[in-house]
Amino acid sequence: MAEPNINARLQDIGSYRQQILSQPLAQGISSQEVHNYLASLPAGRFPKTAYKHRGSAPLIQPRGGFPTFEAQLALTKQLYQAGADFIPLTIDSCTRQNQYDTAENLLQRSEEEGKDYLNGYPLIAHGYEITRELYREIDRPISLRHGTPDARLLAEVAIASGITEIEGGGICYCLPYSEGFPLDRSLLYWQYIDRICAEYSTKDAPIHRESFGPLSATLVPPAIAITIQIIEALLAAEQGVTSFAVSFGQTGSMIQDLATAQVLRKLTRNYLDKFGFKEVQTYLVYHQWMGQFPAEKEKAAALIVGSSIISSMISADKIVVKTVNEALGVPAAEVNAEATSTVQYTLERFRYGDVLAGSLTSPLVEGEAILIESETKTILQRIFDLSGNVFWESVFRAFQLGYLDVPFSPHNDNANKLISMRDVNGSIRIHEKGNVPISDEDAKFEKSLLASKHNKSDKTYRQLLADINIMV
Repeated sequence: MAEPNINARLQDIGSYRQQILSQPLAQGISSQEVHNYLASLPAGRFPKTAYKHRGSAPLIQPRGGFPTFEAQLALTKQLYQAGADFIPLTIDSCTRQNQYDTAENLLQRSEEEGKDYLNGYPLIAHGYEITRELYREIDRPISLRHGTPDARLLAEVAIASGITEIEGGGICYCLPYSEGFPLDRSLLYWQYIDRICAEYSTKDAPIHRESFGPLSATLVPPAIAITIQIIEALLAAEQGVTSFAVSFGQTGSMIQDLATAQVLRKLTRNYLDKFGFKEVQTYLVYHQWMGQFPAEKEKAAALIVGSSIISSMISADKIVVKTVNEALGVPAAEVNAEATSTVQYTLERFRYGDVLAGSLTSPLVEGEAILIESETKTILQRIFDLSGNVFWESVFRAFQLGYLDVPFSPHNDNANKLISMRDVNGSIRIHEKGNVPISDEDAKFEKSLLASKHNKSDKTYRQLLADINIMV
């Protein structure tokens, strides 16, 4: 049995780190200089400060990344002026796959030809010194959004750039984005990232970590999403991270969103406390719809407004924003700014506040929460009971056994035996559990909730397509 353990921190991180920083692309990075630079930043650059002063509405986090410094600077200024509470730095796909030479070559072409050949900002190609200049006049947290299984060098350059929020994790940035990258290596590499985040942190200004809850963003049952979020939080806590946000994506069912938020918030705190990580401050982040977006801008705008209201209803600490051009390609800077303004306007006009949000319930929500909590606890306990020397090895073993199974994940280590569908209320239900160790009673109840909608097996494939495309 290898439960999360406060004594499981990576040993001899200094020599391990020396190997990473000895790479030519890390040239000039000095941990002491970075410590000093971080200490010189205004308090508002750290998520802890932003969350402390957030008021009753969720903070707003858009996405956005362009290859050239000038375009990224223009985006940063537009999002800042539009009222974004967190400023994004979205990384290009070449850098995400550690194809640094390709990213550098395409950056050069982008600069020379005035045309974007990358779908994000190639941070490592630019380097930390010029990237610091992007945020010289900014007093809000900068968030690194990427999707990288091996983000060790990327995280080092990001923190040296003054980026104080690192999104991702060994599971959530491997299972949805990679087919062949070894999951055990991803888990180990993210232990390194969590450790350096902890080492660069101070009590009042911690480097903040945020997990990516939507996963494959396709019919992921709440119990699977919550289990993985709790695991990511525990793995980060083992390495000394003291500021962590769990998240989930809009499910397509308001009832299920309300219940998921309730259970995710409650169980994350319970398990951190259980294993001795009471000092970890946790936050809840809500992602606007991560599936297929409608191409019609009016429908896309309605979807954005609706999910903004839900974020307030669940008292999310932050909402991650989409745009009306989501179905059409990489949004322009002004479209990202407009989306930020739309969400800000919606949150100002439809206020719920923490007290009311905590009391928003019904028999349906309560029943949903009971089911999700039961399934999550059962899965986690089975993982805690697995043999292993350290917790991350038990997590890896859980995927090999199919105890953890993310629908529609392309990864080789994912069983893809769990089949989920929507019930008549649009809630995501487990149709076939595969090897996921939920109780027979819960599995039977899940199927009973599907019975009135799915009564003919030959309709399963067509129904899956309809369930995936629910918003369009």
